[in-house]
Amino acid sequence: MSDVLRIENLSAGYGDIEIIHEVTMNIPEGKIVTVVGPNGAGKSTLIKSLYGLAKPMGGSAFFHSSDGEVELTKIKIHQLAARGIGYVPQIDNIFPTLTVDDNLDMGNVIPHLGDRRAEMYEKYPDLKSRHKDRAGSLSGGQRQMLAMARVLMADPKLLLLDEPSAGLAPALVDQLFDDLVAINKSGVSILMVEQNARRALEISDYGYVLDMGRNRHEGPGRELTEDPTVVGIYFGRRGPKSSA
Repeated sequence: MSDVLRIENLSAGYGDIEIIHEVTMNIPEGKIVTVVGPNGAGKSTLIKSLYGLAKPMGGSAFFHSSDGEVELTKIKIHQLAARGIGYVPQIDNIFPTLTVDDNLDMGNVIPHLGDRRAEMYEKYPDLKSRHKDRAGSLSGGQRQMLAMARVLMADPKLLLLDEPSAGLAPALVDQLFDDLVAINKSGVSILMVEQNARRALEISDYGYVLDMGRNRHEGPGRELTEDPTVVGIYFGRRGPKSSA
């Protein structure tokens, strides 16, 4: 199986401050890969560096697109969606003063796909009844649905997700991860960073653990939730069956 994304010895940060150091990861096509780690580990910086929002300071990242393999650091941000990469940030992931319809239209950046709003409303029926409302009036769960729906309008090959469950109630977290599994089964590869480590790794084909900006552990997702070192450091002392 080929990799949709290869990260090779990538270092990145902000200004002159390096946050992640020589990180190497492989994201196989059609799989879910999750990056976990303590606060300040560099997880969000990693995702932002792949989308041009943090400064690469060394190494490379290669995306396998329909046009062949391209180096992400050499692609402008506004060209990424057309290449097949979607990004959902942790905050500011919707346009609150625009309607739900207008938010989806903002994601309609691939002309040949046509208007996919009906498809998104079928997938997220909670949004359909609010389609004329301003996005800022939505609940937290509905906002996250809208953020996901907007990026899916461009039919991405790879989704980059920054803390998708942040701020959601437990019941909504379960729904979110169920939705991510369904999106993945439709053919979309997913790379996400997530604080809800155990739940995210349970649905992941593979996982990486960052600490102080460096790779510390890696392995199949479910196996990481039972690895004594990972459990002791990142999940506390309650054991692998406890909730994170």
